[in-house]
Amino acid sequence: MIRLSTTRMVSLLLVLLASVTVAGEAAAAEYPSREVEFIVSFPAGGPADSGARVLAPLMSSLLKQNVVVVNKPGGGGAVGADFAAKAKPDGHTLYVSTNSVLTISPHLKKLPYKRSDFTPIGAFAVDLGVITVRGTSPAKTLEEFVGYAKKNPGKLNYGSAGYGTVSFFTMELFKLAYGLDLVHVPFQGTGPVKNAIMGGHVTVATSGFGSLSPLIRSGDLVALVTTAPKRVAAFPNVPTMTEKGFPDASLNIWMGLYAPAATPKPIVEQLVKAMAQVAKDPALAAGLEKAGMHLDYRDPAGTAKLLETETTAVGKVVEKLKLPKE
Repeated sequence: MIRLSTTRMVSLLLVLLASVTVAGEAAAAEYPSREVEFIVSFPAGGPADSGARVLAPLMSSLLKQNVVVVNKPGGGGAVGADFAAKAKPDGHTLYVSTNSVLTISPHLKKLPYKRSDFTPIGAFAVDLGVITVRGTSPAKTLEEFVGYAKKNPGKLNYGSAGYGTVSFFTMELFKLAYGLDLVHVPFQGTGPVKNAIMGGHVTVATSGFGSLSPLIRSGDLVALVTTAPKRVAAFPNVPTMTEKGFPDASLNIWMGLYAPAATPKPIVEQLVKAMAQVAKDPALAAGLEKAGMHLDYRDPAGTAKLLETETTAVGKVVEKLKLPKE
């Protein structure tokens, strides 16, 4: 057996660490060497997809490489998250996620990934939630709907982007607040949910204003209540869950950019720098506003804190609701 002295072992470790550092710096110097992909866990038309498509061209201009959005829906976001978590950690495959995939789903599902599989680059957008019914619904206000639902227990249903998503959790909190019996119908994303309510297949649909506001403005959908902290300026007649006495039922959708956890630090730092620069670009705020969302930038530390805080809060509500883990 070959025995090494302590001094020799320390020297070898230092050489190894130096080589890893040099390799990481070399990788960062060449990064990005090809097209960068933004993996999105949901179909086109939802908040994560819309946010990613606003962010992609702005990041592309700084990274000097094409940035494309790749939709990988399924499992309430789990399919895309698992793909991104297991992608080669070289910065060419990144993940644009809504909060549900990292803060809600882990409480409700046995997942092939975990939050620690991702390194936050930064949160960048928020979409305020709204609960809606069809324009032809006999209930046109929150109070009318609550009364209608209580007269028809178990006969009305709601569509969500999947078990464990923000839309699912919002409706479960809504049910709890008013003591309603609504049947859950899961879909693969907000786009299919919009089609379902417009086709009369579900009674209620919820998502962010970014996705549903055009249908609300046209009268195809009626907004009953929003999860925003205060009334939304564009829809001043829509009450909030907070003003109705249920502030705990006010969970909104926010988007963040992440890299696989093993991505070399120099590449992560390059992405963080680019993200911070994009956050100051008026084009990001303008693009998000056009998509019905709002700029809400958080650096990596701020994003990590937001994830941790929401994960803890959601865990307490999951226990209260006694939601099963699939």
